[in-house]
Amino acid sequence: MPLAPPLGFHWKRSWRSGPFGCRWTSSWFPSRPTWERSRPSSRPRDIETIVQRRDRSDSRTFVGRGKLEEIQARVDAGGIAAVVFNGELRPTMHYQLERDLGVECYDRLRVLLELFAQRASSREGKLQVELALLQYEVPLLREWIHEGDVGERPGFMAGGELRVDAYYETVKRRIKKIRDELDGIRRERAVRRSVRKERGYHLVALAGYANSGKSSLLNVLADERVVVDDRMFSTLATTTRSLTGTRKRILLTDTIGFVDGVPFWMVEAFNATLEEILQADLVLLLVDVFDSETEIRRKVRLAARTLFPKVSSDSVRPVLTKADLLPDDEIEAKVHVLAESEFHRTPIVISTRTGRGLDELREVITRAFAYPVEVHLILPQDAEAGGKLHWLYEHTEVVSAVHRPDRIEVVVRCRPRDRESVERLGRVLLAWTIE
Repeated sequence: MPLAPPLGFHWKRSWRSGPFGCRWTSSWFPSRPTWERSRPSSRPRDIETIVQRRDRSDSRTFVGRGKLEEIQARVDAGGIAAVVFNGELRPTMHYQLERDLGVECYDRLRVLLELFAQRASSREGKLQVELALLQYEVPLLREWIHEGDVGERPGFMAGGELRVDAYYETVKRRIKKIRDELDGIRRERAVRRSVRKERGYHLVALAGYANSGKSSLLNVLADERVVVDDRMFSTLATTTRSLTGTRKRILLTDTIGFVDGVPFWMVEAFNATLEEILQADLVLLLVDVFDSETEIRRKVRLAARTLFPKVSSDSVRPVLTKADLLPDDEIEAKVHVLAESEFHRTPIVISTRTGRGLDELREVITRAFAYPVEVHLILPQDAEAGGKLHWLYEHTEVVSAVHRPDRIEVVVRCRPRDRESVERLGRVLLAWTIE
């Protein structure tokens, strides 16, 4: 008998099989607003919320014995398809909870992964999500095999230990295949980046926490129509477009939002996307002005841990978005918070809705890539003049080009590393470094 598909059917079925379960939250989990916003917009119905306040989770069942009995009573009353715990369940906890409750149990990571699965549309995004799903499920599978009661798991693929062992091997082979495909995507992207930089393109990454306005900013700066949703993680794969309104070759890349409280393997699954941030010439770190000062500090610390030391602090520019939502005095307080953060730079305050600060942002981006060397050059009007002029347009910023009967008078600005190549093309009248 052929094996079932690795995880797709199991995940999709468990989220859409009926009314949603009850949700457990705790006071010690740091980011409840993120949890509330991250649940899928097409989620099944929440039946009930059960809250327990305690310093730490129970080592065996996450919640205490009394609270577990309360949840069990509510499940036994009927109408519950799954129970979601606002935290991270270890495999032993997951096994014990599903045994005790008799329904499927979800934790915060599983909710995020299901959300990713709903949002993924590109080939790369789907591969990254599938890899994360498989890596999440493997420890659970080990635990169920260890306990020897796989056939009793609610919603799990029954059929005995032999079949699960075969399934486990299938999962491992699939993980290797996905990693190989993602490595291929990563290599292709590295080649494209290298070619772009060689041709004089500059790369700007739009980074930030989920739902901070990255896609909206890309649409405004690049005159694009990337899908913008008021929901988290609507972007799972990168989108790259050219900055409009400038003669410079500047590419903007919309990237996946940062997420805190996730394990290393989940970050590693999306490494191909995160590389676009780490390899960029300039990173615009977007922060939602509507967040509290405490939340802004927390998110900036997360961004610093993600970016440093692979990205220089000089190449990161904070941007405070959605300025139309708050009065100026409250915005000023948050500007002060960002200026004293790990990046030590005063943020640019913008609003894509009203246009506030967008001209200043464009100027900052353009100024960051100003070529420091200006060369006045005379090209002879011969058979090679067209090729030389084409090379200058490809690799430098051509300020002016005046065609005479016997010569072409060109003024260009270039990178220091290209200066020697530029000067070899013709007779140099003047060359200096712009302060």
